[in-house]
Amino acid sequence: MPAIPPQMDAIGGYFPLEPLGRGAPGFHASGHSLQSGRAAFLALLEATRPARVWLPWYLCDSMAEPPAQTGIEVRRYALNPDFSMAPIELGPGDLLVGVNYFGLLDDASDRLILRYPPSQVVLDNSQAFYARPRACLASIYSPRKFFGVPDGGYLIAPGMRIAEYPQDASSQGRSVHLYKRRQFGAEAGYADFAAAERSLSDQPALRMSAFTQGLMAQIPHDEVQRRRRRNFLFMKQRLDEFNQLEWSLREDTIPLCYPFLPRVSGLRQALWQARIYAACYWPELLDPARPVPPTERLWAANLLALPIDQRYDTNVLEEHVVLPLVSLLSA
Repeated sequence: MPAIPPQMDAIGGYFPLEPLGRGAPGFHASGHSLQSGRAAFLALLEATRPARVWLPWYLCDSMAEPPAQTGIEVRRYALNPDFSMAPIELGPGDLLVGVNYFGLLDDASDRLILRYPPSQVVLDNSQAFYARPRACLASIYSPRKFFGVPDGGYLIAPGMRIAEYPQDASSQGRSVHLYKRRQFGAEAGYADFAAAERSLSDQPALRMSAFTQGLMAQIPHDEVQRRRRRNFLFMKQRLDEFNQLEWSLREDTIPLCYPFLPRVSGLRQALWQARIYAACYWPELLDPARPVPPTERLWAANLLALPIDQRYDTNVLEEHVVLPLVSLLSA
């Protein structure tokens, strides 16, 4: 494959610390503010104590931790090539977790609530921060996938009594990578980023830190949403012809990324070598010892979550993502 010329700073990857400025405080103010999306799920399970939890195979291992911590059985379900659910038999004491992948499956979320009892449905909106809560048992959000914050999660569960957890006091120590990214670039803080992610695993549920709450209050949400939609539509226009996946954008949809499934493999490493960090969801699914369905294994191996976030304009994406990628695809 031809080499991609490097740019001044890397494209994609984890965020730098959010700049301070005037924002719109109180997004998801109707919910419970917790340490992480995983902590929000743990708090939900501790409050409801279901008999079983149904999780998709295509999901981060961190979401399997709360059931293990609470001794709740986990069942897995497969997805169709369009990310819709294969039908399952939901028992009366079960919870079904549906994932709004890439922030692009609002229609699928609506269909899930029509197909199954809403009181047994939990929507994992970790990749869909701006998706409105649906009329179901609960919705979970993870702001650090959209912004430069060290942690944080929201649980929207109307009428549910959630325990009064202690407040997280370690948030600032989890922020080293955010400072390093802003000051020195992506590579300088990657080890700290990985350590920060690990520090959120297998923890008891905690409330969101005051530090993260303060950062979240500074985010200009209207501008973030405008830029993400603009950038997604640009990438769709430029790359849809090469993409095995088909995406549409509802008027109220704010995407996480542009999910790109090329017809050739091996592009991820070529992009990483050029400092274009397209996230991999989720490499642990490639473990040959796991009975992961072939479609989910293919996504874990080859799907590229191309950045379209508020850090970039379309000129940057054209020069540093689209043109290098098209060059690789044409080689």
